[in-house]
Amino acid sequence: MKKLMFIILSALVTETTLFAQQNITDDPLAKALFPPELVMQNQQAINLTEAQRNSLIKEIQNAQTEFMSLQWDLQKETEKLKFLVEKEKPVEAEVTEQLGQLLAIENKIKKRQISLLVRIKNLLTSEQQVKLRQLRSK
Repeated sequence: MKKLMFIILSALVTETTLFAQQNITDDPLAKALFPPELVMQNQQAINLTEAQRNSLIKEIQNAQTEFMSLQWDLQKETEKLKFLVEKEKPVEAEVTEQLGQLLAIENKIKKRQISLLVRIKNLLTSEQQVKLRQLRSK
């Protein structure tokens, strides 16, 4: 039971980071969006303006603040779930309710990730997007 719980919890906690690391060819969303790292690493190549750069920094900083808070919430709810399933006789209703709490936070994280990626894309010109796609495919 402990092994299974560890696997479930590990999957839930690490799933959010996997979104950013997925192979582009497997994820249609990743093909259409640009992670912050890609934009930052290619600022000159795409002729990023100072205004765009400042807007991107602001968006990323706001997202990081939210992600930090959500990560704390996720850890808290994970701990609660762990406590419930480690009982000698876990109450299924309590476990599933707590899992729902955990998944709700994970859902918030995913929505915020997509929101950030869309905002980044909206700050870029069509030409910059084309150039980033070319750079990413190399």
